[in-house]
Amino acid sequence: MHTSHTYDAARAYKHITQLAFPRLVGSTGEANAQAYIVQRLTSLGLEVSQETFSFTKFPAEVLPRILCGLFVPVVLSVPWLGEQFPILVCLACLFSLSIALLFTQWQEQFEGLYDVGRRHYSENIIATNGIEHNSNTPNLLFVAHYDSKSQVLPIAVRAVAYGIAIVGLTGLTIVTVIKVITYVWLPDYIVWGIAGLTIFCLLLLQINLTQNCSPGGFDNASGVGVMLEMARVVMARDEKKSITFLAAGAEEYGMCGALRYIQKHANEYDCNSTYVINLDGLGTGNGVNVVTSYGVPPVRTTHRLAEMFRTSGKSLGIKVSERYLPLGVGLDSIPIASRGFEVVTLTAGDMSNVALKIHSNQDRSDLLDAESLQQVGVLLVDVLERT
Repeated sequence: MHTSHTYDAARAYKHITQLAFPRLVGSTGEANAQAYIVQRLTSLGLEVSQETFSFTKFPAEVLPRILCGLFVPVVLSVPWLGEQFPILVCLACLFSLSIALLFTQWQEQFEGLYDVGRRHYSENIIATNGIEHNSNTPNLLFVAHYDSKSQVLPIAVRAVAYGIAIVGLTGLTIVTVIKVITYVWLPDYIVWGIAGLTIFCLLLLQINLTQNCSPGGFDNASGVGVMLEMARVVMARDEKKSITFLAAGAEEYGMCGALRYIQKHANEYDCNSTYVINLDGLGTGNGVNVVTSYGVPPVRTTHRLAEMFRTSGKSLGIKVSERYLPLGVGLDSIPIASRGFEVVTLTAGDMSNVALKIHSNQDRSDLLDAESLQQVGVLLVDVLERT
């Protein structure tokens, strides 16, 4: 085992290249990725365990299509019937908008949806440094999902489509509310224009089929590679804090691995002394983005941990920017944060060059930059020292 205490982006990148192949849940690639991660973590001297879990694709694949399909007639009712039956159409829009906004936030009461339909199986890989969790010293949980997927729509296009659909539905709701209150109706071309664009986005999202063509170099071999190098550093330093590394499965089907892990292990951690760092999409651009909120209205997932990253970034001269998670994108940090833990997700400082390549066969490891990978690693080591 290499005993250098210094984080080395070259080692992280080597892991990334070894994992950059299609690895959709249930594929041979997924099994090969699992074997590689287990072998690397075991070789570092960590205590490694594997937990198989079940899930269904209903929340990620079926439910969004059902909702988008149901919203289409509601949207069409505004230009067709809104002027004649404003109260009825307004109520339908308000109900649809409330449902849409409800699902932009994690709802624990809906976690049973992950048991609806045909069951699939994946695996969480858990490695610890052997130090017991306790409330007197900080506990750190590093998370990175190892599965990949390809889709018809790049993730950036999907996020924009979700955003436009919700903004359009909001606009149409406002139109009907104005009609109910003031009896004023906007010109038909404006109402039809909003409705047409909204329906286009809703129908576009229906064709976003999932396949196994993405090497997933950026999403998310990068996160796993950085985590494996951090694991090496932790063991080389003989770190006395309790540290867990979670290579989560089935993130691409709705953060399933992270959900199953926190459902099973939440009571083992103290929320007041546990810090969770999710690594997802790293290695491009200058600096590091720290995702600290998501949903509509925004739900904040951290306070203390975000401040640690800002402080470390300032002391190291690394640009650290807080970010809000756009609509239509999920991260493993979300179900964990719902249990009250301090959680951040680290992403690349600039994704402009990869945004249209994520979830496609163009998501290769050669998109990544060594200096960017080095920045995130140095930042993580500094935060580790500050906790």
